[in-house]
Amino acid sequence: MRIVADENMLLLNETFGRHGKVVRLKGREISRADLEDADVLLVRSVTRVGRALLEGAAVRFVGSATIGTDHLDTAWLEERGIAWAHAPGCNADAASQYALAMIWLACERLGKTLRDQHVGIVGRGNVGGRLARLLQALGANVAACDPPLARAGEPGLVDMERVCDTDIISLHVPLTTSGDYPTRDLFGPVRLRRLKRGTLLVNTSRGGVVDAPALLARLQDGRLHAALDVWPDEPLIDADLLEAVCVATPHVAGYSVEGKQAGTLGIYEAFCRTFSLSGKAAAPRKPAETAGPVYETLKQALTASCPVARDDAALRAELARHPGRGQVNIDPLRTAYPPRHEFGACRVAAGADGQAAALGFQVV
Repeated sequence: MRIVADENMLLLNETFGRHGKVVRLKGREISRADLEDADVLLVRSVTRVGRALLEGAAVRFVGSATIGTDHLDTAWLEERGIAWAHAPGCNADAASQYALAMIWLACERLGKTLRDQHVGIVGRGNVGGRLARLLQALGANVAACDPPLARAGEPGLVDMERVCDTDIISLHVPLTTSGDYPTRDLFGPVRLRRLKRGTLLVNTSRGGVVDAPALLARLQDGRLHAALDVWPDEPLIDADLLEAVCVATPHVAGYSVEGKQAGTLGIYEAFCRTFSLSGKAAAPRKPAETAGPVYETLKQALTASCPVARDDAALRAELARHPGRGQVNIDPLRTAYPPRHEFGACRVAAGADGQAAALGFQVV
C-alpha cells in the first residue's frame, strides 16, 4: 500500500509502515496530487478532508489521529464508500491536564486562588469529565453542563445558565453547525455579555466555539478574562486577541507524547479491521518510571508536565518578532513543539502535596 501521513504523527513505522510505504508530508500542504495513487490518508486536525482533496483519488481509508472530526466531511466519505476513523479520547488526559495548568496559571496572573473559584465546565465528555475530577481533587467547586448527556439521562449535570454564573468557564465541546446542539459561536455576543464581570473563559476545544470579535470586545473593556489554546482562523491568529488574553498557547493542549501515540494506535486498529489485517501495533514508548527529577511541590510537577507559561511566552515572542503584522502563525510552534509527557510520567516527592497522587502523578 501507499500511505500518505501527516509528518507529526508518531509510531508510523511501528504500525502502518508494516503494510506499505509511508510518505510523510506537512499536514496543511497535503494536496490532491499527493494522493494520486495513495491507498490510505492519515491526518491530524489541520488537514481538511473531503471532495476537494479526494475526488478521483484512489484513497480507500482515511484515519484522523484526533478526537474531533470537524475537519472531515464524513458524509461525503461515506457516500463514496471511503472508510474513515478517528481516535476519540486519545488525548483526553493530555488536554484535561493542560487545561488544568492553564486555569492554574491564569488564576495566578489574575491574583486568584483556584481552590476559591467556582468552575463551570461546558461539555462533560472525555476531556471535560477528566478536568472535573482533577479540579475536584484540588478542592474546587465544579458544575458541568452537557445537554446531549443530560438528554441521555446522565446525572449530576446543570443547565447552561448555572454554568454561566461561575467564576471560571472551561469549554470542552466539538465544533458542530447542525443537530440539536450546534456549538459554533456557542459563546456569542449575547451570552458573553451575560457573563458576570471578571469571569475567566478557558477554551481548549475549537476556536469557532467562541465568537472572537465579541470576546475581544469584552476583554478590551475589562469585563472578562480569557485563556485560549485554540483560535479562530488557525493557523493565523489575531494579534489583538492574543495581546488581550491572560494566557495564550498555540493549540497544543493535546500534544503529549502519550496522546499522539494513542491517536495513531486508535486509527491503526480501525485500519486493520477495514483491510482485514492481523497486524498488532508495538506497545507505545513510555518514559522509564525512574527517569527524571523528583519534584518537591505539586506546582513544580504541574509546570514540568504542562509548561503553559513556556508555551505562552513562545507564542508572545512570535508576535514580538513580527510587530505590526496583525497576525501570528502558530504552525511553526506546533511543528517544533518539544516532547511533553502526561502526569503519570512525572514524579513528586512523598509528602510534598497530598493531592499529587489524586491527580495521577507518581509519588515516590
